[in-house]
Amino acid sequence: MRLAVFGLNFLTIIFFSFPALGNLNQAEINEKITEAIRPNWPFHAFLAIPRISEMVPMVSVEISEEEKKIISTKCVEIEYYQKLKEIEPDTVLERKALHELLCKAMKRALQKTENPEFIENVYKGHPIGLKFNFYNGSVELTEIPYPPLDPLLTLDDVFVDDDKMSFGGIDFPREEESEINETSL
Repeated sequence: MRLAVFGLNFLTIIFFSFPALGNLNQAEINEKITEAIRPNWPFHAFLAIPRISEMVPMVSVEISEEEKKIISTKCVEIEYYQKLKEIEPDTVLERKALHELLCKAMKRALQKTENPEFIENVYKGHPIGLKFNFYNGSVELTEIPYPPLDPLLTLDDVFVDDDKMSFGGIDFPREEESEINETSL
């Protein structure tokens, strides 16, 4: 009985320690990214702005596969705001001027970072998300959220064959007339 309890406790400790080991790798990557970008990023200049700790803007970065260089950078909040503005014209981005200023600072910091060492640890050829914390000066690797889509226009680019009624790899059955006729009561 004691052996079973000991084994169960041992497995529980092992089970709960694995997520921590996985987070260490992510923490190390985030630390390398922060060390590479921080010398070129004047985050101290933004500490006087009220509520700067509430803002954690994100940049989408695309890295070339062969050259290990940054191809393009896009500010996610501003780009998604522009897309949402097309769908809903009344949409307002709170503190828009500050978002644009933070975007310029993030892009400039990435441009000034020559041969970033963190590129070796990320997927090349796919856009990655970097969250910049202007309050404590840290940069984190994160997942890019899905862009806002207009529910009425989501199927614009889908090709539907009228003769076959096929939708991609899915075949929809045709509506046939019912063989059962309604009778009057």
